[in-house]
Amino acid sequence: MSGSFRLSSSERIEVVKWYAIYQNAAEFVRQFPHRFDRDPPTRKVILDLVRKFDKTGSVEDVARPGRSRSVTTAMSRERVRLNFQQNPESSTRRATVELNLSRTSLRRMMKRCEFADTFLNLIAADSSFLNRIVWSDEAIFKLNGHVNRHNCVYYGMENPLVVITEEMNALRITVWAGIWSGGIIGPFFFYGNVTADNYLDMLEENIVPAIEKEMNLDETFYMHDGAPAHYARSVRQFLEDTFPDRWIGRRGWIEWPARSPDLTPTDFFLWSVIKDRVYAIRPPNLQTLEDAIITDMRFKTYQRSYVALLVSQCSRGFSFAKI
Repeated sequence: MSGSFRLSSSERIEVVKWYAIYQNAAEFVRQFPHRFDRDPPTRKVILDLVRKFDKTGSVEDVARPGRSRSVTTAMSRERVRLNFQQNPESSTRRATVELNLSRTSLRRMMKRCEFADTFLNLIAADSSFLNRIVWSDEAIFKLNGHVNRHNCVYYGMENPLVVITEEMNALRITVWAGIWSGGIIGPFFFYGNVTADNYLDMLEENIVPAIEKEMNLDETFYMHDGAPAHYARSVRQFLEDTFPDRWIGRRGWIEWPARSPDLTPTDFFLWSVIKDRVYAIRPPNLQTLEDAIITDMRFKTYQRSYVALLVSQCSRGFSFAKI
């Protein structure tokens, strides 16, 4: 079944029933919007579903063979922590078997632990360390108000099995912003996909000069996540030249752990606040949307003491991130 088009169980049953009536996928595609009030599945999705039903007698996906998919939860992190406390010489291969975790999940938790230990040690050695970090990120703002799920993290013990429908090709802009204990840097805008080339141009022409106006560049640490544009060799070389041994990211001086939006204030605070305020005015076009973002980030009252307190909360996040 195509990952970009998900059908509910009732819709899958209807697909099979209607195909049995029409014996024609194209005709069913024409009829689908009138019954379900949304775009129809592709002809391939319909035929794959019918073949699945003919073969298995069911419209549900067949469980994949092999180890069941493991989930990183507070409970699993505690199990890993106890395992390595009791068996410090244990190998990761043995730990995956004993804990029934995938090697990927185990390594991810260990990387978060290593990252948290590094940060907590640096904070203990230098109380000003957190105040010298620029935490940066990009977020997509769509004109229709739909939120990019990559910047919205919901934790739960079970999969809610929610299907989210999205408007295709909605007008949008991508926003870069940085946050440090003194306030917000930016915003700066990408009018298209973020690539290594335009990200490097943005660093050279906008981001670094803006940081230099607010902070001592020779003491500043720059953080970004492991997005593909951030990992380009040219970008990494520029950061090493500009922030030698003082940048945090994929293959940086401090390795940023993948899938850790809970550890950076742009993700766990900034984007949700800005989107709530910007979308409240229902901007009619991209220029109005951009102006609203600029107004909110640059001219709204973000008390320095509050932002400093927010950044200080990162140390609590590092403590929780430890296995």
